Amino acid sequence: MKLCTTLAWLLAGCSAAASPPARYDAARDELQPPADYRAWRYLSSGFQIGYGPAALAAAAGGVGSYDTVFVEPAAYAQFERTGAWPDGTLFVLEIRTGEHTGSIVTTGHYQTDLLGLEAEIKDARIPGGWGFFDLAAGGPAKRLPATAACYSCHATNAAVENTFTQFYPTLYPIAQAHGTVRKDFVGIPPSASEIHDLIVARGFAAARTALDAAVAKWPEATIAREVSLNGLGYRFLREHRADLAVDVLADVLRRFPDSANAYDSLGEAYEAAGKRDLAREVSERGLAKLEGIPAGPRRDAIATSLRERAARTRTP
Repeated sequence: MKLCTTLAWLLAGCSAAASPPARYDAARDELQPPADYRAWRYLSSGFQIGYGPAALAAAAGGVGSYDTVFVEPAAYAQFERTGAWPDGTLFVLEIRTGEHTGSIVTTGHYQTDLLGLEAEIKDARIPGGWGFFDLAAGGPAKRLPATAACYSCHATNAAVENTFTQFYPTLYPIAQAHGTVRKDFVGIPPSASEIHDLIVARGFAAARTALDAAVAKWPEATIAREVSLNGLGYRFLREHRADLAVDVLADVLRRFPDSANAYDSLGEAYEAAGKRDLAREVSERGLAKLEGIPAGPRRDAIATSLRERAARTRTP
């Protein structure tokens, strides 16, 4: 059960692709803990999503935990080429305490003590092809029994084979491109970069349909936030694609009609696109929304931007 510890972070196992050390002893059904795993490829870290014993015990005491996943370079390289994990792939999951104070830290968390160490291996000699191990004791670890919750959790929720590749931001797009994501995978919210690429490939209308569906399914997702969509619009401005920036930022205003910042951003996009009358119109309308922003530097900056643009784009 501990191996399932984190939302499937443990994913897939140690790489036998480029003849890595033989760490799994099939005759004994045990795994020799790799001492060098921190020199492997880093995949991702999660904060407070662990649900195994170590993470749950820490959470019960008011302490958050990080889980970080590593995989051997050879397995990583093969996944990049094929979108699939080679037999022998070994993943190590490191679970550490999350600290939130000290030094310059005023917000956020950083990692400290080791709480647990787990692994998952892909090996054809294991029934079902996958095995989980608790490496906390430090010596050779026996494979967890098939009744452990890790097996059913990964089998039900993993995006690629028996692995939670959906949480590996550099590898999930590769799996999507290779078509190796499971057909029954429930999905994750799209990132701003995915929406950007969809707009470029298929146009804004198609992207907005996908975005609407994502927001309806995951209303608390990052992509549903004004700041994320606003950043997407400014990305198009930096790319000198003002018309696409207008499309995106007009949609932001549609979603956040009381945001003075949304009016300001759209006004900037209209001006960049040479649409001075529209830039002036939305800037003037945005001034009426300033009361929604607490008094302070941010409100002052938006007010100044709106007023200056309204004056600048006024027809002589």
